[in-house]
Parts: sequence; structure tokens; C-alpha cells
Amino acid sequence: MQSIHQAAADLAALLAAASGSAFAQDEHAHAGFCAPTTKATPVLSTSDFDGDGTVTRKDIRLLRQQVRAGQYIAFFDRNADHVLDRKDIAIAMAEAGSPSTQLDRQLAAAYRGSTAYRNIRTAIRAGFVPWTPSFHGHGTHWVQRPEKGSLGYAFDPGAPEGLNYDARGHLWAVFYYSGPSPTRLNGEKYPPGDSYVPNLHAFDEGFAGDTDVWHHHNGVCFTGLNYEHPTLDASKLTFRQGLSPKQCLPASAIAKGLPVATDVKWTPQLHMLHVWLYELNRCGTFADADPDLAPNSPLLESTLPKEGGDPQAPNPAYPFAGGTLCAWLGELGQTPASCAQRK
Repeated sequence: MQSIHQAAADLAALLAAASGSAFAQDEHAHAGFCAPTTKATPVLSTSDFDGDGTVTRKDIRLLRQQVRAGQYIAFFDRNADHVLDRKDIAIAMAEAGSPSTQLDRQLAAAYRGSTAYRNIRTAIRAGFVPWTPSFHGHGTHWVQRPEKGSLGYAFDPGAPEGLNYDARGHLWAVFYYSGPSPTRLNGEKYPPGDSYVPNLHAFDEGFAGDTDVWHHHNGVCFTGLNYEHPTLDASKLTFRQGLSPKQCLPASAIAKGLPVATDVKWTPQLHMLHVWLYELNRCGTFADADPDLAPNSPLLESTLPKEGGDPQAPNPAYPFAGGTLCAWLGELGQTPASCAQRK
């Protein structure tokens, strides 16, 4: 496995790399961009930065320390003006004694679980590697290697599976992942009860309330992704969607019935949830994308319905006819029982 020292040495390649690679675009672009006049709102509803349930002197002290540090973090921006200053401290002091919401406490856990990764070298040591090239609104996605993290169906607010960086290695957001690991695909990776097909979104975990937004990617094909010897040059990676195993994987991988190759990986569908903790996103804390991030990178292709889609599909938001997922898995000889029930 690539050593930490070698990974750190390669970091310069990431920061100097050209953003993105050639990629299909359309007018939807999975950007999720809001209107240019949309105003940002604070990440938290009250100043409970340590997530203990109440705004206390400790929270005010944490905010003062951040103001003195002179490093902007959206998590602490109480008036959503993109500056940390005395105005934010005054708001926090006025909120002393106020209880926080469950969502506030979960967001505080997300912050505590990821703040160390503002230093990208710390993220590398923790097992994070580039997952995609740079896209407008997303920057570069980094994800924990399977042996370090957990790509599956468990949701833990304090342990995000992924990070979003800009070209300078500046952390903007974290993201959560639900789906089978692109390293391998087998029955153990299906949700309990064989509910994987026809409805892959078989989980309902997430942040408290109804403001978090999970989005999905279908037939995802990764190239250049090698967990054992990862590259830190994200421009060498590609992330394509809507492909069957035969369209993505080499014949040798298909013959084994596993979507695994040295640097080509496939997964039928994954769900992601972004949380913009470090740079304020005027489109919302849980928006799919931030229009101010990597504006010169290509757009990520749409996952919205395509014209002529099957209105009877299990989920009308899937950009393909019902049964496609079953056909894809059939190419690997790994068709769940629920696919047979559809016939």
C-alpha cells in the first residue's frame, strides 16, 4: 500500500492538477443550483457549537477562539454574512442558556468528526483518497478507503464517509454515503430483507427533520480509482453514470462476476448527502451543490428523469426504465430474489 510519506509527497500533484476531465453535460447538470439572489442562512439554529444541548460559556469561548484565529468556518457564522466577528459573538451571548435542536447536535457531531480534515494531509493519514475529478458545485470528492471507513448502509452523523475539497485543498463540505461498496458487490452488501431492488433507497436514516436531501447516482463507473495504490491527482479519475457492468468493466471482471478490477470499479446505485459545514452555501446547508465551488470545472451529469422514461418505474426519479437495475445485476450473475419477483 502506498505509504503516508509517498501520499504526502504526491499531494502537490493534486493541488496543481487541472480540474476535471472531459464529461458529458446537460442543462440539468445535477448542480442543484439555487437562484443567484438566494441568501444564505446559518448552519445552526442556535450557538450550541459543542453539541451538549445548551448554549453555554464554553460555546461562546469556542466562537471567540475561532474569531481570533481568523479562519472562516461556516459552522460558526451566526448571521450568515461570510465573516466571523463581534457580531457573531454578540448573537451567541444573547442565545446563552438556549436549548439546541437535535439537528443542531447532529451537525455539531459532524463538525467534530471532520474538522481535523481541514488539513488535507490529516485526511490522507486517516485513509481518505480522491474519488472523483473536480466538478462545478462539488469540487473533488474524497472518500475513505474501505479498510479505513465504512461504505454501506449505516448513517452516523459524526462519521461522514466523504469530503469535498477545492483545487487548493480547502475543505468545503462533508458527505454521507449509502450503497454497496464499489470495491466489491455481493449479497452481503444488499440491505437486509433483499429490499435492494426495486427500491434501492431502502433506508430512512439521516439528519433530524426534513431538510436533508439525499440524491442518487445510478450505474456508476469509476476509472483510475485504486484503493491499494491511490493517486492523489484527481484529474486522473473519471466518474460516469448510467452504465451497465459490461459498459464499464473489463471482460475479466465480468467473467468473475465481480465488478472489481485494478482501477475500474462499478456500483449499481449509491445515495449521497452533502453537508456544507465549512463554506456557507447560499443554496442551503444540505444542498446538492454549491455554485461558488470550482466554477471552471465541468458540470456533473444530471440524475433527473430523462425524456421518455418509464412512468411505471419503481422510482420515477430514476433516469431509466423499470427493471434496468435487475438487468445490470444479471450481467454479473448476482440478481436478487426481488428481481425474479418482478417477472
